[in-house]
Amino acid sequence: MQHAGDTEIDFAAIEAASTCYQAIEQFDRQQMNYLSDIEIVDGKEFKASYYEYSDALPKYHIDEIGQLGEGVSFTFSGKISVNCERFSINFVYNNESRDVALHINPRLPQNYIVRNTKVNDVWGREEVSSALPFLLCRGDKFAIQVLITEASYMISINGEHFAEYAHRLPYAGVKILEVKGDVEDVQMERTIVQSYPNRFPESSARIMDVQLDAEADEVDANAKETVNIPHEWCLISAPAKLTEDSPKSNHSAADQGLTLPYYGTLMPKSLREGRCLKIEGRVRLLPHSFYINLQQGQNIWPHPIIAFHLNPRFSQSGSGAIGKAVVCRNAWYNGGWAQEERSELDTNLRPGRTFTLAIVCSKDSFEVYVNRQFITEFKYHIKPDIVDTVYIQGDVKLWNVTLEHNPMIRGKNVRIYHNPMYADAF
Repeated sequence: MQHAGDTEIDFAAIEAASTCYQAIEQFDRQQMNYLSDIEIVDGKEFKASYYEYSDALPKYHIDEIGQLGEGVSFTFSGKISVNCERFSINFVYNNESRDVALHINPRLPQNYIVRNTKVNDVWGREEVSSALPFLLCRGDKFAIQVLITEASYMISINGEHFAEYAHRLPYAGVKILEVKGDVEDVQMERTIVQSYPNRFPESSARIMDVQLDAEADEVDANAKETVNIPHEWCLISAPAKLTEDSPKSNHSAADQGLTLPYYGTLMPKSLREGRCLKIEGRVRLLPHSFYINLQQGQNIWPHPIIAFHLNPRFSQSGSGAIGKAVVCRNAWYNGGWAQEERSELDTNLRPGRTFTLAIVCSKDSFEVYVNRQFITEFKYHIKPDIVDTVYIQGDVKLWNVTLEHNPMIRGKNVRIYHNPMYADAF
């Protein structure tokens, strides 16, 4: 959106009223209602649908794909045409109606990717949602990986997990793979993999910043929390405005922070009592939810062990308080999720506002603080020292993630981050 005189918009200064939030949210829902109208398409009746192409010949076709089973992976690569409107990857049955078990259909003008199934010339309900931003651009190369599991297809785009699509037809019936639409130089690689996704260098995990200076293990009681987010990063023109004086000196002037999904790696046994993860960022203007996983490994499949899953889900009610959220906590181990804990809380996380979120390792639980305010805790199901990866995804922008001490207050037997309910125990 262009603003007169290139006026800067300071998102950190916006405190959206609930009525404004409701109006914008209803606009978003109207758009989604429009998309949901495209649920059932009869291929016999509607010849000029999104599911058909003027060029009937596929850009890639193979009918010898071998036996299918869990762990079989197909990676399709090629180049997107400079005038591309859409293209599709199809897992097809070799029957009279040419049923399509999986249809992956990037639509570039709309910036979303449809997943669907066709049975007896009738298309089912489209799936279009994903936490991952749209990553395909005209004229660029692409790589789309499809992994078969017993429950679903797992789909990654350029090395990032994009979506999971539950089987609507048995995958064993798929005999043909086709690619249609506005793409060039298409190739396919079939492999059997032990983990997913197949990451690219740009989508690999980064080594997390560790600040464990022994001198910082004690602080004064009145010491204020250091906020490392530069003011300029909160402005719409932030990429061009960051200066050498910004407190984040090890970032370039054009840096926009950390990209999502974020994977940060730690040395094993780095998380233990007396330490904390500090996450600095900004909530997006129309947040639905975000989540943080403290887990072992960075694979999506097989499912990683998750010592702590933190998932704030923001109020979708126009009358709901801004910053109010249902905060879900859980752990994944022994092949499944534990009993979920959830509470409706004032999280101090507000649309457009910056935040500092700390996950603190206490003696027997993870404790969560936002801007030094205690929010909630989650008793250990698994000791935190198994955690070697921090995974963050959702409706936030990240500036920095660090591992730090939870320092003692000088002269007192209490730490800076401490649960006020247990303060007397220190």
